[in-house]
Amino acid sequence: MSWVAPREEGHALKFGLLHDGRWVKSGEVSHGLNWFVNWADYPSVVAIDEKFWVAHWLVKQKGGKTFDYDVRLAISDNAGDTWREIGSPHRDGTASEHGFVTIFKDANAAGVIWLDGRDYLKKDERAHFPERSGNFNLRYTRIGRDGSMGAETIVDANTCTCCWTSVAVTEKGAVAVWRSRTNHEIRDNRVALMRAGKWTTSTPLGDEGWMIEGCPVNGPSVAASGHDVVAAWFTAQGDRPRVRASFSLNDGETFGVPIEIDDMAPLGRIGLGWKDNQTAVISWMTAASQDKKSTLAFRIIKKDGTLGSIKRALELSPGRDTGVPQIITNEEGVFLAWTDAAPDYGIKMVMIDWKEFQSGTLQSEQPQFNWLQSLVPTDENSVAHNTLPFTAYICKQTH
Repeated sequence: MSWVAPREEGHALKFGLLHDGRWVKSGEVSHGLNWFVNWADYPSVVAIDEKFWVAHWLVKQKGGKTFDYDVRLAISDNAGDTWREIGSPHRDGTASEHGFVTIFKDANAAGVIWLDGRDYLKKDERAHFPERSGNFNLRYTRIGRDGSMGAETIVDANTCTCCWTSVAVTEKGAVAVWRSRTNHEIRDNRVALMRAGKWTTSTPLGDEGWMIEGCPVNGPSVAASGHDVVAAWFTAQGDRPRVRASFSLNDGETFGVPIEIDDMAPLGRIGLGWKDNQTAVISWMTAASQDKKSTLAFRIIKKDGTLGSIKRALELSPGRDTGVPQIITNEEGVFLAWTDAAPDYGIKMVMIDWKEFQSGTLQSEQPQFNWLQSLVPTDENSVAHNTLPFTAYICKQTH
């Protein structure tokens, strides 16, 4: 689990390690001034294997515009005990936006993809810079265990500007999904595969033909189990907001016909994981109600297309203060993390046992989840008492 906590000056990227139902370790990757902290483009701490970890965060560029910021990377070769900063995956030195990073296992090293704005231009600027495409693009590099970085390569030369990316790793290699873009403002999702150290030409994921002038800030998600892949995404093509999903049974090379998960005007912000080799689970935020509340919903989906009933877990603010809820799965159940709305802004984490998906509903005034021991970042290495909610510090005040 990773999160950003304010300090007296600046911010810090922190993490906690959960083992056998207990928080057994906490630490800090880095801290600094002038970080770019926001609801949608969030940092990460990724365990590539038991010892080799990679983390990233965002830093504003000196003298840059509001959305001019860089990605910073750090590595650990001892499971987070110590960290070494290694710079940025992008080495262009331009005043532009670089973000929406996904870090993943890439053979015996780490792969990184990100959205890169070095070529981006507004429409009225393009005539003055004919040498630049004017578009955002999706780029990739590889991080060695010694911190060295390979060449930057372009995966997609024209992407949406601010939808998060996602990568899953199958037995044949990585599968990346993201929201692409055409010059006619079609912003559908696409998929590319890492094969023999190179990315394949991307193919459509969904292919709805959604035309939208601005970025919807709603990226896709992908998860793998052996040779099987499930992807889920949000679209509002035809003024019909919906969440869709599709399976691939050949390492992401082809995907089946999309399955409608929720077509009742959901908000999106999708999470995804596997229950077993036949079944996946999808989380998303539903449509806002009249009292301006959304619910975080779950649904089981099987490879044959069979859908379980929609389980509504808890009420959330539909605004940006909720952030992007995160899930990860294992044999025990679904681990869920989310951000409470203003003014509390606490980050909470629970484990939902798989049995809870088999009967009844997940929804209640006080969700009947199995609360885990949670970290409270009150000092550098504190571990909280059992059943305390995870607490975050979002502003200079303590909540």
